[in-house]
Amino acid sequence: MVSDTCILIHGFTGNPAELQPLGDALKRNGYETVLPVLAGHCGTVEDMRQATAVAWVESVERLARDLLDEGKNVHLIGFSAGAMIAAILAARYPVQTVTALAPAVFYVGPQQTYRQIANLIKESWNVHGLPVDYLKTRMERMVQTPLKSLQQFRRLVAMGKAAVPKVTQPLCVIQGKKDELVEPRSADFVYKLARSQVKEIHYLPHAGHEVCLGADYPWVEEYVLDFLSRGDVHSNHQAQA
Repeated sequence: MVSDTCILIHGFTGNPAELQPLGDALKRNGYETVLPVLAGHCGTVEDMRQATAVAWVESVERLARDLLDEGKNVHLIGFSAGAMIAAILAARYPVQTVTALAPAVFYVGPQQTYRQIANLIKESWNVHGLPVDYLKTRMERMVQTPLKSLQQFRRLVAMGKAAVPKVTQPLCVIQGKKDELVEPRSADFVYKLARSQVKEIHYLPHAGHEVCLGADYPWVEEYVLDFLSRGDVHSNHQAQA
């Protein structure tokens, strides 16, 4: 029996913790899960400065390629910038499905707004029930983000936008309507331009950007598990392969 492995791809300046609840839920439901760290993340500011958009993609590409070579069904689940990486890889490899959580197509910028965004997130801690320690660390990393890294982020987004029309795998898009970092119309962009025959989109009415850490997370878990278990998801992909 072919095993199913989910690769959960975190966002720009983030880390796997922002997807850990979903990873744990997938494990409980029988999926193998891998949460890679993007190049330059979880290290020093200099590590981040030296990392490139290509390196971020390669951080996941090597893993996906190895899993496919082992004959496994690979499901890409990307959050924010990670969703753009998922689109890039889905355009290159016969992965089973793609799930885009708050895809970073249209985003807030430039660099000087990051402190304002961080303050907005801080104000929303009690509203969304987000882990304070995680958000404090994330806020600090956002404020300290090197200009070079922001340039590479824009490059990654451009690569992802170009890849979306080449995505044919079954697709699930989930977006918070109160996202403070990514414009909600980003989800509509991915949903409409992907050439997937099987695709669905869900909007979370009260969710901000961190869809796996906020109060609406139970809906995210339900949508993703239901999507991955659907029969037409697997039959449609096999028909295209």
